[in-house]
Amino acid sequence: IEKDGELLLIDKHAAQERMIFDKLKAQGHEIMSQSLLVPITIKLPADEVELIEQNSELLSRLGFEIEPYGGSSGILRSVPADTDSADAAPMVEEICDKLKKSTSLSHEDTLDDILHTVACKAAIKAGWRTEDSELMAIAKEVVSGNVKYCPHGRPVAITLTKKQLDKEFSRL
Repeated sequence: IEKDGELLLIDKHAAQERMIFDKLKAQGHEIMSQSLLVPITIKLPADEVELIEQNSELLSRLGFEIEPYGGSSGILRSVPADTDSADAAPMVEEICDKLKKSTSLSHEDTLDDILHTVACKAAIKAGWRTEDSELMAIAKEVVSGNVKYCPHGRPVAITLTKKQLDKEFSRL
């Protein structure tokens, strides 16, 4: 984006990840869910199946419906809205890792960690075709200053001035 004589380079994944995270936080951890037409069987270690059972209410509030299915498997029946079903199993595995570590984190920190995962998996990925309207919405949020950092703290954009560009091309 060109803005005020400067070039603004936007990391669309990081910016959209922040936008999704903020939207999820605003929903008060009551995230809309989408039922999967074809449930996904997930192979998990026994301790993670137990973690899922122990945290089923939390997972449900976050948009997941997972049922135990045998000793080391689970059936994933719904995921948070806007989540690609191809990302569902890796997302559940990552959430299980976060739940394992949650004994040292506060409840709010654990929820934020899980929301980071959901937002990251739902955001635009490298190589995806992005509609112009979606890119413009992201750019508008970044330019307005509403989105500065991804949920992990990385900047979503960098700015290059004309002077910096001239210096790089040995024009100064």
